[in-house]
Amino acid sequence: MKKRLFTLFSLLLAAAMTLSACSGQTGNGSADSSENDNTSEGLKITFVSPLLGNPVWLSAKQGAEDAAAEIGASVTWVGPSDIDMDEQVRQIELAITEKVDGIISCPLSPAIFETVYADALSKDIVVINTAVDTREDTRTAYIGTDYVNFGEQAARNLAEQLGGEGEIAVLVTSLDTENQMSELKAGEDLLAREYPDVKIVVVETSNSDTAQAANKTSAMIDTYPELDAIWCLESTSPLGVAQTLQERNMLDQILVLGIDDTDDVLDLIDQGLIWGTMTQDFYKMGYESVKMIKTVKDGGTVDSVQDSGTTLVTKDNLEAYKSRF
Repeated sequence: MKKRLFTLFSLLLAAAMTLSACSGQTGNGSADSSENDNTSEGLKITFVSPLLGNPVWLSAKQGAEDAAAEIGASVTWVGPSDIDMDEQVRQIELAITEKVDGIISCPLSPAIFETVYADALSKDIVVINTAVDTREDTRTAYIGTDYVNFGEQAARNLAEQLGGEGEIAVLVTSLDTENQMSELKAGEDLLAREYPDVKIVVVETSNSDTAQAANKTSAMIDTYPELDAIWCLESTSPLGVAQTLQERNMLDQILVLGIDDTDDVLDLIDQGLIWGTMTQDFYKMGYESVKMIKTVKDGGTVDSVQDSGTTLVTKDNLEAYKSRF
């Protein structure tokens, strides 16, 4: 399903945002200046990442660069090192002034991006959303996880593992991160319909920071002593959650479902520190985004929405999953 450089989304840190994994400068507004040496006369594409050094996005970067090498294009990799949507918008504005052929991005809060996207489209620049989508009329196409399907699958997996009853805490990046909130809503609706004795009792934010996730986990355990599971909807949280549970000797008491298939998250599963993870195919997101830009620029059409797929990985299928890449 995807090649893994990791990888999402992981998370990070151990490493934290392993910015050293990026060649070139890092930091707000920084760019990886290494474009494909033999493709400078092809299509020019800017990939504006929401987290420059995040392993899941580095996987998307690898996919984009592999596709660019195949079609004779160049990909410039830019974005903030911490969540900063204003900086993403600024980088998109710079790409527009540079008259690129295509822009790939992840609009974490869609409304913030719609004006700059409209400007790009008016200048015949192809706009591809990854992982998070804006209104259909504001971009060319979207590729990423189907939010509803993902949320329902994750909630069902948790409910079945809990035996149909229990209390769940949820960690998200922020309460306005649209894809995560859509996934959460789908999961809540599924539980209400099919598993009424499984309740989501608290939703907390981590700002995609492992230390914050660890602190929030500790506070949730204190407030909800009967907690049975923690559902992470962003990829840095599993590390922080596992750290806190290990420190409290509670690894056997609370079920943890993570997200994405970074090396760190897969290692947590292998070591028995978390139960499982819902993977997303970030390599495919990057790869297919470049191919879509090429298709549109050649006068063709692409599907408005493409589902990149998802898989539950636990210790039971971990080795089989790894062997696919």
